[in-house]
Amino acid sequence: MTTSPPAPPPAAPGLTRTWLPVAGLVAVRLALGLAYSQVVPTWEAYDEDGHFAYARYLAVHQSMVLRPDDPEAAAIWERFQPPLYYNLIAPIIAGFDLGDSFAGPPLNPYFINGDAGYNYALHPRALTPSAQSVAAAVSAARAASALLSSLSVIFVYFAARRVWPQARGAQLAATSLFAFWPQWVFVGSMVSNDGLVTTLAALGLWLAVRLVTSGFRVRWVLALAATVGLALLAKLNGLALVPTALAAGALSLTPRLGRRARLRPWQLAAGLLALAAGVAAAFWVLTSLDFVTGQVLQAATLNEFFHNLNPAGGGRPSDLIASALPYAFRTFWASFGWGNLETAPWLYRLWEAGALAALAGLALAMVGRRVTTALQARLYWLFGLHVVALLALTLALAIAHQNEFLVPGRYLLPTLPAVALLLVGGWRELAVGRRLRTAERRGWQAVSAGVLLIAWAIPIWTLLPAYARPTPLSVAAAGGLEPQTYFFNGQIELLGYSFPERVVAGRPAALRLCWQAVTLIEADYTVFLEIVGPDNLGYGRLLTFPGHGNYPTTSWPLSRPFCDTYTLPVQAGLPAPSLAHVRVSVLRPDGDALPVADINGAGLPEPEVYLEFKANPAPGAAPAVAHVVDYRFGSAIRLTGYTLDLAGPRPMVTLRWEALADGGANDVVFVHLRDTPETRYAQGDSLPLSGAYPTWLWRRGEVVLDPHPIELPTDRPAPRVDLYVGLFDAVSQERVPVFDAAGQRAPNDEVILETGISLP
Repeated sequence: MTTSPPAPPPAAPGLTRTWLPVAGLVAVRLALGLAYSQVVPTWEAYDEDGHFAYARYLAVHQSMVLRPDDPEAAAIWERFQPPLYYNLIAPIIAGFDLGDSFAGPPLNPYFINGDAGYNYALHPRALTPSAQSVAAAVSAARAASALLSSLSVIFVYFAARRVWPQARGAQLAATSLFAFWPQWVFVGSMVSNDGLVTTLAALGLWLAVRLVTSGFRVRWVLALAATVGLALLAKLNGLALVPTALAAGALSLTPRLGRRARLRPWQLAAGLLALAAGVAAAFWVLTSLDFVTGQVLQAATLNEFFHNLNPAGGGRPSDLIASALPYAFRTFWASFGWGNLETAPWLYRLWEAGALAALAGLALAMVGRRVTTALQARLYWLFGLHVVALLALTLALAIAHQNEFLVPGRYLLPTLPAVALLLVGGWRELAVGRRLRTAERRGWQAVSAGVLLIAWAIPIWTLLPAYARPTPLSVAAAGGLEPQTYFFNGQIELLGYSFPERVVAGRPAALRLCWQAVTLIEADYTVFLEIVGPDNLGYGRLLTFPGHGNYPTTSWPLSRPFCDTYTLPVQAGLPAPSLAHVRVSVLRPDGDALPVADINGAGLPEPEVYLEFKANPAPGAAPAVAHVVDYRFGSAIRLTGYTLDLAGPRPMVTLRWEALADGGANDVVFVHLRDTPETRYAQGDSLPLSGAYPTWLWRRGEVVLDPHPIELPTDRPAPRVDLYVGLFDAVSQERVPVFDAAGQRAPNDEVILETGISLP
């Protein structure tokens, strides 16, 4: 690290140059936050019903805190949170009709199954007046959160101006990166105290940067102390600001501009006392709240942490950290809903590449690159300390509770101001000093525009499709369906289905079912789906409400068909290739299946419908066989090899087929052991794979390994035999013509694969 003193701060820019960019960023960020708040249905943000219930209680009871002796307060599941955020939201929602009590939304009972959709709550077709008022209150609270989180952009912008006073592109890039970070836009636009504590973290970081760059000033120390205290009253992870504030205070006392700033002892004492008083006051408030001390601020949590930290006591902290960090890293960038909704995979790859590049740049900066001033290096260390402090605090909580999912990205959002500055700082170290000023400027413009476009695109390509109700059945959609007509209890009609052509064992598959309500439905029925293999065993199942959980059957309008897509798990053990089925049942709330009738009104023996599909094996090399041959059967099938296994109680002939065209006919394979050309000693005739994979399912280019066991007679001695193979149509019983490699047709349309076989 270079020890050269930093240049004096430049003269203050004009009003337009200072405020116009940040005002524009705040306006665009607010507009985006409001868009997120409208796109995401009510209650679909993590713990939003719990956060709203807290604020509602304070608004209805005109109280600053939850009353520990009130059962209604004890029922609020976010009751352990500090009260500051809810005190800010309560006056905003107080003007709405909040009802006599808060019952919470009806929940999707299958939400815990990740394949059952993204909806945490059920959303009826029409809201009651009371529910409409509550929904409006939630929208107002979300708007307040969006405004509050948008103001944090100002603090990051001013911090960036002090880190890189001469690099305007870097300033705007860091501010844009922070402002339009996908997870931050989402969380900052919902009813959640994560938004307030992150905003206070941005303010605290700016004050810390100001202290380091301007030197120790009591007024800035007082402001930082107040910010740290408020952050603790917003959320307990605000505690991570304490080491940042202490480090900033210490750095503000180090030599600046080649000399030590004059500081009177009483000023230093006053500053340190102010910081201590701010933290102590916040802790005093927190320890006076019974719900906080009863659930979070407990000595038992600390004891559990030390117990689980010790391998001798059974703890394995390294394993937990190794699994928690990738989860935290991924969800820190983008994770929506209850953490069960993510955006395009390529964006995560881009984020990973950008983070690695920034780390490389920072590593170069720390070992003495001349493009980094001593002051910038100090600030990078300060930002790194802030990130490490909060990460360590969150990991400690996860270790104490032995739960890797206690390190979600939203818990780490207070580090985002520092992360945005570090990322741009690292990228800048890789770019500046190379006489590429024009390219550098365009690079910062590309970064700013990229994060802005991604943040605005996410509602369109991720959130809206995830929370949209199923689409009505159109003529185009009906054209791609396999028509089926079944009636469940005379109330629900199944119109048809479609499955992707490539359903591969071991990979999830999307099944589309099209329904309509024949009569008005007064109960919420469950759709039960199960993959059934040719062996009649189950290979993956799904229980869910239609429409990702947000289109329960009580919401279905009469005689309005629609199509719904279900993501089905397909286990790797599913026999493939094969003709498999999806078993479809519709269950009552008590779990009993509704009776099923066909198009003619005849009831089915079992309350379930079987829909067929083709199961494909995972891609791989063509299976090996002992002998290679080349015979063409008709124009659609080629025999390319075989294996004859005489070990065991009965011979096994395994044929390797190749499909030359998409299948059409339903051919039977005959495998004969003959002691004379006209006499069959034993045979093993069947559809391919014992009927599990008929030829009409085959597609061009497929290679099928087809075993045929042969039952030997026991009433006479085994002669020497020849192996004959051929195909015949299952309907017409006519043999399929056979041609050898030279194009000559085989006699009797059969192939002699081996002669003079001695049977055991």
